[in-house]
Amino acid sequence: MSLLIHEPPGPQSLLLEPTRPSNVDLIRDSLDERRAALVTVIVCTRNRCARLRTALASLTQLDHDERFDCEILVVDNGSTDETRATVEAIAEGSLRSIRYVFEPVAGVVVARNRGVREAKGDWIAFFDDDQLADPRWLTELFSTAQSRGCLCVGGAVRLKLPDGMDRKLSPMVRMLLGETVGMDRPRKYSDRVTPGCGNLMIHRSVFAEVGLFDPRMADRGEDTELFLRIWRSGKISWFTPDAVIHHVIPIERLETSFLCNLSSRMAHGMAENERFAWGRMLYPAIWVARVGQAALRLFPRYLIARLKGDREGQLGHALRCHVAMICLRDGLKLVWTDLTSPGGASR
Repeated sequence: MSLLIHEPPGPQSLLLEPTRPSNVDLIRDSLDERRAALVTVIVCTRNRCARLRTALASLTQLDHDERFDCEILVVDNGSTDETRATVEAIAEGSLRSIRYVFEPVAGVVVARNRGVREAKGDWIAFFDDDQLADPRWLTELFSTAQSRGCLCVGGAVRLKLPDGMDRKLSPMVRMLLGETVGMDRPRKYSDRVTPGCGNLMIHRSVFAEVGLFDPRMADRGEDTELFLRIWRSGKISWFTPDAVIHHVIPIERLETSFLCNLSSRMAHGMAENERFAWGRMLYPAIWVARVGQAALRLFPRYLIARLKGDREGQLGHALRCHVAMICLRDGLKLVWTDLTSPGGASR
């Protein structure tokens, strides 16, 4: 199949303009079993052509489903390696539509927003360039959207660890590496249980209503911030453990320094998201509760793991404490700003 290449558009705004008559019509049409919906799978990438090759290969092997068609949209976020040639080669041998877009402005938020604007699908699914999709991944997401009547659905992420790796990673480390820990049954997402963009499908009408990813949240919880807007708009979202992708973990990502950096990135934005979810009046009580959790639960568990000589447990609890301290520090700044500024802390 030939590769379609799109040039960069003009200046970008946060909101996506609706392209159909009404959201009601979009929802009805895309869930109508008499009509094949179109799903756009967005893959953002930057200088990872080797990993991208295996990721795209897994997407080209997705099961066929009569209820929907699938296009793959690769957003090249300023790569200087062989990314374009890699996409062209895979597109030539693929029966699925593969489109290539070059986005010169660096940043995953910019790349994802570009992908949403370029997508042709009724539904938009997000997939990372270091992942492998189970053949039924997209079918399970679409089936859940139909059976639950929801506009946002996420699936399970499992780790593909290096061959021969025998470490018993703690739940915290697994979560930092992207695994959906402790979620083995279908459930609704909420302000406390949120999906990530590694395995997520959203109806395009949702973006028209709540907007795109917020550029101000670049590299620090932009997917959580978007979902909280979706949640606050009253839309129901579901998780299904049957829609599975595998996150490929190279050995260097298991190093303590890398995990500490991940925990820092995870922590930044958490306080702001909590304040957004709970509101200016209730957030100080949430912050105080977080202090108690850190002092009475997180730190004692770290000490117990250290006394037991449990290295993996100690690492996991240390990372949890690290996240808590950053969240508390940032949260204190928000509380102080709310108390001392007439308009409170800005988003």
